[in-house]
Parts: sequence; C-alpha cells; structure tokens
Amino acid sequence: MRVTPLDILQKRFSPGRRGVDPDEVHAFLEEVRESLEEVLKENQSLKDLLLAREKEIATLRENELGIKDTLLLARQLAADVRRAAHKEADVIVGEARLEAERVIASGHDEQRRTLEQILRLRALRQQYLAHVRALLQSQDRILQEIESDATLPLLDVQDAAAGSRP
Repeated sequence: MRVTPLDILQKRFSPGRRGVDPDEVHAFLEEVRESLEEVLKENQSLKDLLLAREKEIATLRENELGIKDTLLLARQLAADVRRAAHKEADVIVGEARLEAERVIASGHDEQRRTLEQILRLRALRQQYLAHVRALLQSQDRILQEIESDATLPLLDVQDAAAGSRP
C-alpha cells in the first residue's frame, strides 16, 4: 500500500504500555520507507527519462537547424541555378538572333549578287545579240551587194577547172 502525505498526518498510533506500540510504528515506518523508495525510484526514472528526452530534443533541434540551413542553401542554389539558366537562355537567344541576322544578311547579299549577275548576263546577252545582229546585217549587205553587182566577172567553170590542173 502506498502512503500519502495525508496518511502520514492522520496516522495515530495506539497507546501501549509505554506509549505507542513499537511494532505498529515500525510497520508504518516500513510502509513509509517502501513508498518513499518507490517514489524516489520513480522520480529518478522520470529524471532519467526527462534527461533522455531533453537530449533527444537537443539533437532534434540541431537536426532542425541543419535541415533549415540545408533547405535555405537548397533554395539559394535553386535560385542561383534559375538565374544562371535564364542568363544562359538569354545568351543563347541573343546568339541565335545574331546568327539569324547573319544568315538573313548573307541571304540578302547572295540575292543581291545573284541579281547583279543576272543583270550582267542580260547586258552581255544584249551586247551579244547586238553584235550578232550587226554581223548578220553586215553579211546580208555583202550578199546583197554580191547579188546586185553585175560587173563582177563570171568565171568560166572550165577556165577555173583548167587553171587548177598542173
């Protein structure tokens, strides 16, 4: 049986020949000792448990701080990666725009050169046609003169044949 503080206050010992009964006092003191021993053991157990829990709490708080630091670092790293990715994307887009402008400019230059070459070829064609036309006209005039000139001696075919013999 567990002794409570009220039990101790209310405990009355029966009067014996020499005051109180010593066996009853010893029995009560034994009960008080046992109860006190239980309380002290339970108190020590609770203190040990409290100390263990406080250590666990301290460890968890350290872990929590480490996790918070890691989380903060991860967030900062993610933000840095995001910024770097945006920067790299901007660089890539800028380079792509420059390359597109170079390709377009090159295309325009090629188109201009092609058009210039076409114009030169057309001019050369016109010159060639004019030259051929002039040559043909010259040859036509010569033929007309030959046909219209009656003063040219007609060679006798036989004279021509005889002159060619040895």
